[in-house]
Amino acid sequence: MITTTIQERQQKSRFRSMATMSLLLFLVLQVFPLFMYSSSVAFILQFGDVTLKSFDAPYFGMAIDNGIKKEPTVTTSTPTTLFREEYFSEEDGILKGTLSTKPKSFFQNFQQEIDNFDLEERCRRYGFSMTAKDGQPQRPNRRIFYGALIADEPWELLDIIATETHGIFEGMVFVESNRTQMLFARPIRRADKQIYIDQFKEMFGVEKLQIRQYVEEKSVHTGLVRENIQRGEIVKGWKELGMTRDDVGYIADTDESFTRDFLRAAQQCPYVEYFDYEAHKCVNGFGKKSKLLGATRVFESSPECVTKDRNWFHPDMVIGACVEEIGDDSVHPRAPRSDGFRRDNGWARSGEDVQNLPDNSSYPLYSAGDFRALGGGSMVHSHHSNSSGHSAFHLHNFFADFNTTRYKYLTYGHPDGQALTKPLEDLHADIRLLVRCVYNQTDGPINSGADYEEKQDFQRVEGGLDTRHPVFPIYFHDEDYRRRKHAAILRLVNEDEYSRMKRLNLTAEELEMDAFTQRFREAKRFIWAHEARVQAFRQKVKEKAQMLL
Repeated sequence: MITTTIQERQQKSRFRSMATMSLLLFLVLQVFPLFMYSSSVAFILQFGDVTLKSFDAPYFGMAIDNGIKKEPTVTTSTPTTLFREEYFSEEDGILKGTLSTKPKSFFQNFQQEIDNFDLEERCRRYGFSMTAKDGQPQRPNRRIFYGALIADEPWELLDIIATETHGIFEGMVFVESNRTQMLFARPIRRADKQIYIDQFKEMFGVEKLQIRQYVEEKSVHTGLVRENIQRGEIVKGWKELGMTRDDVGYIADTDESFTRDFLRAAQQCPYVEYFDYEAHKCVNGFGKKSKLLGATRVFESSPECVTKDRNWFHPDMVIGACVEEIGDDSVHPRAPRSDGFRRDNGWARSGEDVQNLPDNSSYPLYSAGDFRALGGGSMVHSHHSNSSGHSAFHLHNFFADFNTTRYKYLTYGHPDGQALTKPLEDLHADIRLLVRCVYNQTDGPINSGADYEEKQDFQRVEGGLDTRHPVFPIYFHDEDYRRRKHAAILRLVNEDEYSRMKRLNLTAEELEMDAFTQRFREAKRFIWAHEARVQAFRQKVKEKAQMLL
């Protein structure tokens, strides 16, 4: 005979009540949006020409000529006149994006506060030492040389990075190419133009700066091979700007940055193992560390769309003594690269792959591509108690419009031939996170058994920018900027979807089916999330019951 206690009956009653309330809440949340969405579809169908015209966006076409792709052409006007003043006011076609309206003094206060942090505490939180190693000179102000590829990044993105790093670098080198990684032609906009060199110097607070151009038409150099040959211009620029063996090389994408606090630590802490050439002799393994990686927090298109439980592993730093063009290649031979990119086997390509080296102290010098692609090294976290643990941030897809985003996925390192016709959320897992973030929809599951169209690689931090657990850019202290940026991204996501539907020339029935399909997908994600919460609650109850036994 099965008996139950009063407590067990009460517990089951609470479960039934919670399940009933959850079901009612689910029905309300689903029926009301369906009604609203159906109404919006009817409105679109009734006034479709006006609505779709106002949300029209550029469409990129392609042409191929003897293996070299011509520049994609824009067949319509800019996405909307409503944002024209904010986004499209540059004669050379460079977009502005959403810029802070705060005076420079607003950000200078935060910069100064960070610069004045106690050095001993700063060094300790990154695992650096206040005591120089025996025989090593004190280096209270290491020189850091920055390098990045640049294309059509909006001024907004550069402004965020410049605000974070103003006055820190000894020299900077940007490289701009006449073609994308997949050989789509693009105009050279900034390279070798004094007006932009002067503007960049002022933005970043640096005296030595180059914007170099890379022009190369060989169709065999595509993808990451072309990208890393292009990066080779960075180290050439560093040498011209006076970089030495004792200086630090820092390579990033333009949407990545170490935090200002970490950069000051890299400059000022008396001993940093990664920058001790005598300790590692450029060896990147066997317990030795010659490459430093950022533990990077990712923001997806908006300051309020923060990826949860994720570390991106760039940017990267290497001491000058281990960098091509700067280090001694009579001691550290340059590795052969048969594919034009990675070191050949036996030349410290990975781990203990060293059979072709003369000895363990003859590791090859780092090419600019090795900064990004070579395995090993170590990710440096922040150990501050009031920190997310990151030492850098990544402003992923911080474009000024989604035409640029689609163009990126169509023509760059990992091209998608359907990039112009797919819904944004199916373009890439990171974009999927963004769309659900700006619409405040339910995150999809991250378990491997989930439907691909609902699955996410990462979920977002609930509540947006988590100011209780920084790291985030100094620029994000401007709350008005964050609000305007998030609102603009929401508007642009809507514009992109309307424009995509117009390009596909969908019928009224297809539009309505698409609307209901999206609501059905959201319902599936809601059910999954609800079941996950129930399972988690049941597990807590079970654990508590076991503790009481």
